[in-house]
Amino acid sequence: MMKHDILRLSLLLATAYPWPVCAQQPRPGNITLAMVWEQAEAGNRQIALQQQELAGSTEKVLAARDARLPSLNLDGSYSRLSNMPLYTEGILHAPTQFPVSHEHYAAGSNLYVNLYNGGQTTREIAIAKTEQSISATRLQRSVADIRYEAAVHFLDLYRYQQFRMLLEQDIRASELQLTEIKHLYKNGLVLKSDVLREEVKIANQQLSLTEINNNIAISTQRLHYLMGRPDTGALYPVVALPPTAAPPPDTSSQDAPEYRLALKHTSLGALKLDQVKAAPLPKLGFFAEYRYTYPQTSYYPYSRVPWSAGQAGLSLSVPVAAFYQNRHKTRAARIAWQRQQTLTASVQDKLRQDIHAAYLHYQEAVQQTAVARNNMLQATESLRILRNAYFNQQSLLSDLLDAETQLLQSKFNLTTAMVRVQVQHYQLLRLTGRI
Repeated sequence: MMKHDILRLSLLLATAYPWPVCAQQPRPGNITLAMVWEQAEAGNRQIALQQQELAGSTEKVLAARDARLPSLNLDGSYSRLSNMPLYTEGILHAPTQFPVSHEHYAAGSNLYVNLYNGGQTTREIAIAKTEQSISATRLQRSVADIRYEAAVHFLDLYRYQQFRMLLEQDIRASELQLTEIKHLYKNGLVLKSDVLREEVKIANQQLSLTEINNNIAISTQRLHYLMGRPDTGALYPVVALPPTAAPPPDTSSQDAPEYRLALKHTSLGALKLDQVKAAPLPKLGFFAEYRYTYPQTSYYPYSRVPWSAGQAGLSLSVPVAAFYQNRHKTRAARIAWQRQQTLTASVQDKLRQDIHAAYLHYQEAVQQTAVARNNMLQATESLRILRNAYFNQQSLLSDLLDAETQLLQSKFNLTTAMVRVQVQHYQLLRLTGRI
């Protein structure tokens, strides 16, 4: 009798534990969410692409600033000239060869300094800076998306590992219970069907354990991919789930990357509109040039000697054609800007809806956690009563198996609810631009 009492006590301890242990012993593969984020930002290819885009846009800003520098050109040429045939009696008669200087060369330079071009250079710099800011915001959005995705896979991996721990505990309890049922069958107190049903239950549990192990392998591979690491090696998330995770103090959409991107695209559209409108404005510049030439054939009398000349002054040009060629371009740029304003308002509306829905789902998950915890406590007590009744031949095995399944499911539900609180918390952080 002492041996069977010990078995029954072990069964109670194996199945009545109210919550899976979150703290984990240090071991290779232990990893926190902060470590996942750090490695993802360093090794994720999508983030690397956005960083390269930001670096390229930074160079475009510098290139736009370089347009303010004077334009200086150096040129030179050397050629050999043939004699000049003169057809004094018409092209049908032999020409007279007029001797010329066969050697010709020239070298010179010219300088142009833009003094005024309707502010186009200044706007080009502003456009490049806005595009650089857009690239930086896209990088922030990519980091936020990767962090949220990593948090989801991290918590999924944790959830499946908790499922595995709970199921392994339940399998051990079922094996102990099978030993007890076999003893009762040997003594003629239960039917053979009870033994078979318990064995079938254990076989199904083993199948469920295989499915959970496959989900663990999938979540592990996804985390390795996000961190830019080879998809080998086990990972063990270190998580200490609180009863609830506090929502962000501010749930407005002003800091959301999507909204800030839309605002910057609107600013970019306004700059491009101003740039198009500036096309008819006059352009003023300072120019200077100096040139050496041989021979002197520009002024009469000609001379076979090197000569040089230079000039400097102001250049003014008015693109008159732009006054009538630029009308439709201006209208198209204005429509594009107005369309972007509408799109920005639409993005803000959608963000408000998404944030409101995420907050409601967060509150729902908190309530589910409380309900799941209460259901698990009730299922624990129900199983204790039915187990005592079954081993005292006062209830059927089917009732006991149903109670065991209900308790295991209630533990799964509690784990899922607590993880869902965390997921909704990170969803709110992502939507509000605080992750």
